[in-house]
Amino acid sequence: MSALAIGVEASKLDLTDSAVCLNGLLLAAGGVALAPLAIALVRRLWPARIVFFARWRFLHLLQAVLVYALAGPLVGVILRRVAKEPSTLALLTASSGVAALVALLVVWQARRLDPSGPRSLGFNSGGNLRAMAAGCASYVVLLPSLLGLSMAWPFVWERLGGTYAPQEVAMGIAGTPKEQLWMVALLAILVVPFLEELLFRGFLQPLLVQNLGDRGGVAAAAFAFALLHGGAAFLPIFALALILGALMLRTQRLCAPFAVHALHNALMFTALTQFEDLRETYTDLAPSIVVQLVPWAAWESWERGLACVHHWLQIPWAHGMLG
Repeated sequence: MSALAIGVEASKLDLTDSAVCLNGLLLAAGGVALAPLAIALVRRLWPARIVFFARWRFLHLLQAVLVYALAGPLVGVILRRVAKEPSTLALLTASSGVAALVALLVVWQARRLDPSGPRSLGFNSGGNLRAMAAGCASYVVLLPSLLGLSMAWPFVWERLGGTYAPQEVAMGIAGTPKEQLWMVALLAILVVPFLEELLFRGFLQPLLVQNLGDRGGVAAAAFAFALLHGGAAFLPIFALALILGALMLRTQRLCAPFAVHALHNALMFTALTQFEDLRETYTDLAPSIVVQLVPWAAWESWERGLACVHHWLQIPWAHGMLG
């Protein structure tokens, strides 16, 4: 039985169908059951956790939020006056510019408040390759879980009263002219992930961890990160953000969550631009639904997944998974 388990061609799938959701949950259960392996890999590559105390306070966070709140709408108004329907490249460039402005403020605050300067944001020397390897290894182990959740989320979201819709940026990437693809790829895979990780994992998370504890701080930062990506993609992105936050908490190396974020967006970008079927319908990286994680679920999910890789290449999960 395939991972879809409903005997329907992938291109004709109803992504809000309960059978697709069920199979997604089974796949996610198998993936989550492998979480101890992901944790063991990270601990093997990065044995000791580094404790860090942020020197900035919520007042400095408020300043960054105000800059974003003022600059974002202003840039949006200017962009739409220049072009009634801005291209995906223009939108990504504008949003990256706003994020870069906030990042400059954050770096200035770090230089002023912390003796180590920008290093306090995660730009530490030494161990960066190990940190990146630990992050990417754990991501690869957990990827089946993320793919399974992507199949389950549309059904769950609509039952919660939401209206399922794809990410606009994903739709735009899928329709980007070929001559602009390399610039869009540069922004979506490198620039945007770097800026987002600097702001959320480098600046926001340490402050929240100090006030809410390790788990509470990581979860709160992931919540804010997912909230920024919109309601339809909220819980899916939240799951990815938890992985990114845990890596930053463990290594205190910004390169670790950045490498995973970049790898994730690269996979989604490749799917969006290389597989035509992915442009027709959509699904989002889903939240973790509480299920019983037992060994048979892991084996069943992996067996289905390995038997149906070709189906995954046709399922439009990538349209809502860009972080």
